[in-house]
Amino acid sequence: MSGKRIESPLSQKTRPTSSKVREALINILGNKLRGASWLDLCSGSGAMACEALQKGVKRVLAIEKQRETAKICKKNLIDVSNTMDQSIHIEVICNELISFLKKGPKSQKIQFVKNCQNPEKFAEKFDFVFLDPPYESEVYEITQELLLSKEWIKESTTLICECSSKSIPRIHNGWKLNKEKFYGSTSLIFLIPNQA
Repeated sequence: MSGKRIESPLSQKTRPTSSKVREALINILGNKLRGASWLDLCSGSGAMACEALQKGVKRVLAIEKQRETAKICKKNLIDVSNTMDQSIHIEVICNELISFLKKGPKSQKIQFVKNCQNPEKFAEKFDFVFLDPPYESEVYEITQELLLSKEWIKESTTLICECSSKSIPRIHNGWKLNKEKFYGSTSLIFLIPNQA
């Protein structure tokens, strides 16, 4: 993070993405983030989404089920967006991941913190999805399936899953592996929709 301290939840239920992994991810995505939309699943304090905002993402939707953590996430995202000179659209929703995704983007009354001039420019679909659940959780595959079946994504979307290097999640057949990166006990897998 460029000098901005972000708040972290006190609870042991969140496991923040290490700064090394965050930096590596941002370097991999690079200029593709400029003007993009970012869906942050199991967002915790929002540290990853804050990095994405600083690299030019214009729209963030963050999902976090712990209420106190979601409040911290929203505060962090707003603090970062207030340092940016372009209009940025942020929404933090306190909800359980799977039930949220099942509703699909069109049925969610997703509001953005800063009112945008032409909201129809912001389609419901996202350019990047970052999934960082508890490593032992069973949500990786069902999340992949719901992102496709409920139409959260574009043909060009990249889904980034943070996971344990010891147990790489299964890849749903609607996705294909684009790349994987290992950082000690943590791995990032980059998936793109399988157009086959």
